[in-house]
Amino acid sequence: MRESPQRRRLTTTTLLISAGMVLGVGALVFGTAVAIGLTVPGVPAHLDTLIIAALLVQSVGTLVALAFVLRRRGHRISTIGFSRPSLRLLHLLWQIPAAVLVVLGAQLLVFAITGSEPVSDSSTDSVAGNAGPVAAIVMFLAVAIITPFWEELFFRGVIYGYVRNRLGAAGAVTLSAVVFALCHGVPILLPYMLALGLCLALLRAFHGNLWGPLGLHLAINSTASLVLLQVVFA
Repeated sequence: MRESPQRRRLTTTTLLISAGMVLGVGALVFGTAVAIGLTVPGVPAHLDTLIIAALLVQSVGTLVALAFVLRRRGHRISTIGFSRPSLRLLHLLWQIPAAVLVVLGAQLLVFAITGSEPVSDSSTDSVAGNAGPVAAIVMFLAVAIITPFWEELFFRGVIYGYVRNRLGAAGAVTLSAVVFALCHGVPILLPYMLALGLCLALLRAFHGNLWGPLGLHLAINSTASLVLLQVVFA
C-alpha cells in the first residue's frame, strides 16, 4: 500500500520544534515533580503517587503539545499518519504476534550471548504496589494507552515522515528505529528496543498510517503494564 503524501512537507524546523517540545515537557514535568518532592512537606511520604501523577501529566502534556505544534506548523494529524483506518488493519492479527516473537527473540539472543539476566522491573512494581489501586490504574492508562499515542505521533509520524521525504522508506524505517531505541536508554535492552522500533516502522510503511504501529505499541505496553495491576489486585 502506498502512503498518501503529506499536504505539507515536514521541515527541519518542525522536526526540531517537535523534538524540543517532547524534551521540554518531560523536563518541565519531572523537574517540577522533583522540586515538589524536595520542598513540599509531607510529599515524600506519597512519593509513589507523585511519580504516577507526573507520568500522567507528562504523557498527556506531550501528546497535546505535539498536536498543537503540528497544527500551528500547518500539519493536520490525519496527514501525519492518523488517517482513516481501513480493513488492512486486519493484518495486525498475525503481525502483532509475529512482531512480539521477533522482539522477544532478539532480547533472548542477547541474554544468551552475554549471559546477562533479564532486567528486573521490581522498582516499577513497587511504585504501583505502594500507590494503591486507583493510582495503579492511572499509571496503566498513562504508560499503556496515552504514551503509545504520543510516541507514535513523534517517532513514526514526525521523524519517520521527515526522513521518508528525504531518504525514502528504507531510510525512514532504519533511522526512526535507531532514534526510538536510543531514546529508550537501557543498554542491555537496546536490541529489544531496536527490534521493536524496526517492527513499528515496518508496520508504518505497510499500513501507510499510524494505526498499524499504534496497535502493536498498545499491545506491547498493555501486556507489560498488566503486571503492575497484578501486583496491586492479586
